[in-house]
Amino acid sequence: MQLEGQFKVTAQPDEVYAFLTDPRKVSSHLPDVTKVDIRDNDHFTVTASVGVSHIRGTMIVKLTIRDRQPPVSTTIVGSGSGLASVVDLVTSFRLEPAGAAETVVHWRGDVRISGKLAAFGPQGLLERLARRNIDGFIEGVRRGIEAQTAGRDT
Repeated sequence: MQLEGQFKVTAQPDEVYAFLTDPRKVSSHLPDVTKVDIRDNDHFTVTASVGVSHIRGTMIVKLTIRDRQPPVSTTIVGSGSGLASVVDLVTSFRLEPAGAAETVVHWRGDVRISGKLAAFGPQGLLERLARRNIDGFIEGVRRGIEAQTAGRDT
């Protein structure tokens, strides 16, 4: 499943980049996360409560930040398991200045799911769930970045 989009945030590209590449800050806005273990600035593991239709349980995903090109772009690679399924993902973003104090975040995600959860892919359920979670994540990140730049670090 491939997803992509963009959103605008009121902050400079270097501030947005710093926020999006900080596991402590960005993980607090990931949907359904119950636990975050940060190994270092580039490696962290998230545990999330996941539910799709009648399948509910825990998914553990190990994430690595790669290809850092501050303050323009980076890639996050992840692999996880749970609910008799395996998830592999590659997410990237590219930042573009937009006016005096705004940045456009162009993002792209490629997610591969195998196992029990893959059965929901052909029905479009996984894509709808992914879009809903991404929308919530983007709104949380936008609020977090804007609060940080206003001096109210989240």
